[in-house]
Amino acid sequence: MPAVRRPRGFTLVELLVVIAIIGVLVALLLPAVQTARESARRMRCSNQLKQFGMAMHNYHDIYNSFPIGHMYRGALDGNPNDAQGGTGFGWGTAILPFIEQTALYNQFNLNLPITNTSPSNNLVLARTHLPIFACPSDLKPKNFTDGAVTESATSSYKACGTSYDGWHGGAVGTAPNRLRYNGMFDRDNRGAQLRIAEITDGTTNQFMVGEAKWKMDGNGRNRGRIFGATDVTTGAQGASNALMINGQWQINWTAPQGNPQPHRTAASNHPGGAMFCLADASVRFVSENIQHTASAWVNDNQAFSTSQGQPYGIYQRLYSIADGHSVSEF
Repeated sequence: MPAVRRPRGFTLVELLVVIAIIGVLVALLLPAVQTARESARRMRCSNQLKQFGMAMHNYHDIYNSFPIGHMYRGALDGNPNDAQGGTGFGWGTAILPFIEQTALYNQFNLNLPITNTSPSNNLVLARTHLPIFACPSDLKPKNFTDGAVTESATSSYKACGTSYDGWHGGAVGTAPNRLRYNGMFDRDNRGAQLRIAEITDGTTNQFMVGEAKWKMDGNGRNRGRIFGATDVTTGAQGASNALMINGQWQINWTAPQGNPQPHRTAASNHPGGAMFCLADASVRFVSENIQHTASAWVNDNQAFSTSQGQPYGIYQRLYSIADGHSVSEF
């Protein structure tokens, strides 16, 4: 009888070689898969910012102005130079009818503070999570409560305020505070909302809404909010930082230990920069290495006004509506 050959199995060496080949293939393919996923997330983020841009323009078409960044909720103190007596609502509430949220908008009582619970239901409504305000790369909670901050819906996006950190406003009629109002959005003390004709530097050179990823620091009340400032214990001036960013700090800036400011700058979880919607409703990814003047606002230094003295960096110029300087490619 002829000998029966037994089937030959893998040797240990061959098995190890196969495992090694599979490991190499996974190592090669995994970054590509991750890159593809991040590309998809970035595209969705871009689409959401585009919707904000179109909503802002639709608002302007009806009201002949862009919405106010933040209705300051300070107490009435009798000083005409102070921002005061507002309701605490922000730009996110104003554009609700233009992002298919008319039903929600109609439930708010905009004549009462955002923190009101009777006779309105404002505070409960301010906890409503809206997916359009969540960048898919920003793993933030839907709602947030931190100490003095009443629970409210969170946002990955903020309106673009001023070139430097000027509280997005300050006293109304007094210099140098007035010089800080050089961006599209501020607290409600400009006296009138911004019209598109006032953007004399051109809408293609003007930031309107940018990314502000969640939990930039430990200051809970300044993390992004959708509808307005719901802080019920500290008044409201700092709460505008929950709704707006400025150009004083670089994109994705890493703060020194203990510095409370990074919540006021643009930041994202997209590698290398952040997404912005410009005033013409176009959307751009802006590198964190964009030219930036590393200088703070100095109250009495006119060199930091909108068109005098030391020039802004390109990043600051993109926040300013009328600084008179040209902007190179960015």
